[in-house]
Amino acid sequence: MFLGLLKNELIKLFAKKKTFIIWGLFILLCVMLVVVNETAEKNYLKYNSPKAQVENLTREIANQEDNLKSIQSDTSISKEDKKINIEQTKTYLESLKEQLVSAKASLDSSTDWKSNLKNQIEEQKKVVESTSDTDSKKDQERELKRLQLHLDNNVQLNDQNYNTGINFYILNITMIAASFLAIGLTLFNGDNVSNEYNPGTLKFLLVQPVSRIKVLLSKYVIMLLSSTVLIMVTQFLFFLGVGIIKGFGSFNRPYLVGLKYEYVYTNGQKFISEVSGSGHFIFLWQYLLEALALQLLFLIVMVTFILMISTISKSSVVTMTVLICAILGSNIVYSLSTTYRKASPFIFLHYANIDDILTGQIVMRTGSFLFTWQTVAGVSALSTIIFLGVSLWVFKKRDIQI
Repeated sequence: MFLGLLKNELIKLFAKKKTFIIWGLFILLCVMLVVVNETAEKNYLKYNSPKAQVENLTREIANQEDNLKSIQSDTSISKEDKKINIEQTKTYLESLKEQLVSAKASLDSSTDWKSNLKNQIEEQKKVVESTSDTDSKKDQERELKRLQLHLDNNVQLNDQNYNTGINFYILNITMIAASFLAIGLTLFNGDNVSNEYNPGTLKFLLVQPVSRIKVLLSKYVIMLLSSTVLIMVTQFLFFLGVGIIKGFGSFNRPYLVGLKYEYVYTNGQKFISEVSGSGHFIFLWQYLLEALALQLLFLIVMVTFILMISTISKSSVVTMTVLICAILGSNIVYSLSTTYRKASPFIFLHYANIDDILTGQIVMRTGSFLFTWQTVAGVSALSTIIFLGVSLWVFKKRDIQI
């Protein structure tokens, strides 16, 4: 009988034009992200490729040579100032010419990026050895480790600048969760229960020989499954499409996560500062799995919250109003109140900033050391249980009055 309820909910879901409109908007948003990534890649190649660097340096050298001639023929400045300006310009010109030689060498051997990376590693080792300050040394050692991981795993340093499947996937997850997920899920699921009261369809559903709890759970299961397909399956399909066309990219690129922070005192004032050398590197595939887990966790608790509000309210308009006000209001208060930001680790509506949570930068933004992925997981699980429990209790009690 429960399968019959699920089938009935699926039929009602795909009978709504709203389902396809919201899904279409999400697909359009994914397409826009592909275009943004592709444009960013083209701009990177245009302004940062060895060829572009050679052209820019050649142009700058010509400008500085004209500037040098102008200084030499300028009679409005003193001999002493002219001498200083000429020396500075000549020094700058020599530096530009050295850079041009290096850029041309890179242009001639653009595929030999490993040699350049090895040279960078050797230079970084010298920096580490010459650094005496303990905190600075830790930061330099962390940078050395990053470079070495790139070399050991055969990953170019500029890998993140290309529109590959893995880069698009991560951008999609982090941006969608932060900007679209809460509102999108609200629009998609907000009236799933409350809308039943208006035409009285719920009354006819409840006369069937099935418990009220099963009726609500069937709605909940379809809400979760359809939302997961709408968001996560669509993201995965776009990842495959971009990967097939543009390449999947390197899954072993090192990514810094788990930054730690501490209080420091400057001029009698207390500030939160990053602990030197803190954090650790994980591979991009690990970061992707953790990001997907946090997105799924946020999706589950958000859908359960929507179910609760939709169950409590008998009006779809009231339901949508309450949900949108809760989302927008919490974000407004978050941006205005430092006290609220410190309490935000215990409010699930602020779990959408996935990248900041994984990297640890969320601590700096909120001022709360409690904002960790462990807190996010615990509060999300507890909130889901509470929201679902309230929904079942209210639904069962209200049904008797129909």
